[in-house]
Amino acid sequence: MPDLTGKAQSDASAALDTWSSSNPKGSGPHTVGGHTTTGGGGPVTEVLRIPALGSGWAQPVYEGVSDRQLRAGVGHFPGTERPGQVGNYAIAGHRSGVASPAFRNVDRVKPGASISVTTANRITYKYKVASIQTVAPTNVNVIAQVPGKPNATPTKPVLTLVTCWPPNGSSKRIVVTADLVGASGGTTGH
Repeated sequence: MPDLTGKAQSDASAALDTWSSSNPKGSGPHTVGGHTTTGGGGPVTEVLRIPALGSGWAQPVYEGVSDRQLRAGVGHFPGTERPGQVGNYAIAGHRSGVASPAFRNVDRVKPGASISVTTANRITYKYKVASIQTVAPTNVNVIAQVPGKPNATPTKPVLTLVTCWPPNGSSKRIVVTADLVGASGGTTGH
């Protein structure tokens, strides 16, 4: 697969611009639904922004965590929730091994940091980092509906970011978990 991580920032910006122009805020009774936009990993489902990684840092979120998606941005784990929904919205990204790894500087993200996710319907979900942990790569429970508790019933929306540890290895995973603190823009009514 080609390494398209160098285009991730521009693909994220293009997605936001397309969604903005195709879905002007407040126009018509159905202001949700902006047009689909694509990048190197296929259709962009959301745009992830983490200010702790840089003031202009943004990544396109693709559906799936295969080589194609992770060589173009970050990927949404299939079977986990969508942004803002009760349960776990889980995302994976590279920290090394590609030209511009999305989560290269994940060590800058600390508890209390903000993370936002913007959807095609121009809703921006805002999360606050609650915890950061290092786990074995076999610990798939971190992407359960309640992170770390595979048999629990979710009661709130959370976001989980997963990447490799150490910075140039993959013997473990860093897992960043954040709680939803608000939403703005768009509309969820039809």
